[in-house]
Amino acid sequence: METDYASVRGVVDGNLTDELCEEWDALAERVGTVFSSRPSYALNAPRPAGSELVVVQVRRGVRLVALAPMFVTKLGPLTVAKVLGAGQGVPTELLSEDDASSYALWDAIADRGLAFYADSMIGNRTAVAALGAHPRWSSEAIVRERVPVIDVPEGSTAGHVRGRSSLKRLGKYRRQAERAGTPLTMEAVRDAAHFERRWDDISRLAAASTHRTDRTDYLAEQSPADPSASAKDFLAREAAAGRLALSGVSVDGQWRAHQICVRTGARLEAWLTHYDPEVAKYQPGHQMMEWFVQTHDELDVTVLDLGVGVNDIKKSWSTSSYEVLAVVGVPARTVRSRALVGVLRRWELSPRFAHARRVGYAALSRLRQARN
Repeated sequence: METDYASVRGVVDGNLTDELCEEWDALAERVGTVFSSRPSYALNAPRPAGSELVVVQVRRGVRLVALAPMFVTKLGPLTVAKVLGAGQGVPTELLSEDDASSYALWDAIADRGLAFYADSMIGNRTAVAALGAHPRWSSEAIVRERVPVIDVPEGSTAGHVRGRSSLKRLGKYRRQAERAGTPLTMEAVRDAAHFERRWDDISRLAAASTHRTDRTDYLAEQSPADPSASAKDFLAREAAAGRLALSGVSVDGQWRAHQICVRTGARLEAWLTHYDPEVAKYQPGHQMMEWFVQTHDELDVTVLDLGVGVNDIKKSWSTSSYEVLAVVGVPARTVRSRALVGVLRRWELSPRFAHARRVGYAALSRLRQARN
């Protein structure tokens, strides 16, 4: 596909200027659909030690029209680029204004000789379609899972989503807590000052609820490549921008559950939920879901995106869903590119290789740290 783009280039760590970050944020505001495509999230997401930060950008004249923020590592003969935030359990996307800029973006990535992998890419974005149709790429996309969604048009209430008996049951649990002398109260955290005041409670609960489980405490996870990156910084920036919507449940004045959501346009995306098992009898997950549905007009959103992963709570509240894809691509000029697509897909997705991946990536990370 012919383009009239004056500039297609990549930048690495030291060249990621404040000006480019501002342009990136503006592009995400124009065409982005999820918070993971913003620099506030992507630059605070963990990445392996020794990985190279590569931001491929496409411009029409001086205007930024497409951008792919990635980290690059070696996997055998392949140099693999992954979207920043890959592997963190959030839907991802590459930013592009139109089909032509998407094609130019994949041209630029191919020019660097990079293979590509992403584990939870939104399937209906132009960049994914452009990769599948691009003659310079051998690629494959498979459905990884579905993301449940609650559609909440203006004026709708919890009664439009759940049955009367379910909502009465939630009210009964609140009354039980009141009668037991341990009242259950909801608290909304939306601005930066409020977030800072509650951060110790939020981080403490996240650590406690993931301790000795197979769940990751994403609020405490460190980035080997950039120890200054943090989930707290991401959330604080979103709060300062007016996009944080965090609901907390206190029982008898003690912070016992929370759901962290971030707004993108008219879409509210759930990221992390933690709760103290001692208050499970009050169904805090359902209580917070009801609160978000009841409050969506005030939050100025019409979609509650419940995030990657399905559980009973999400299933009982969702009204629709969308697919996220595992996407792999190898430049067609690479020897045996089609076979390497299959190797890369199996390595990243097969449960048989899960332990080998963890051990291998940990060993590589230690080696890179030692070299640095």
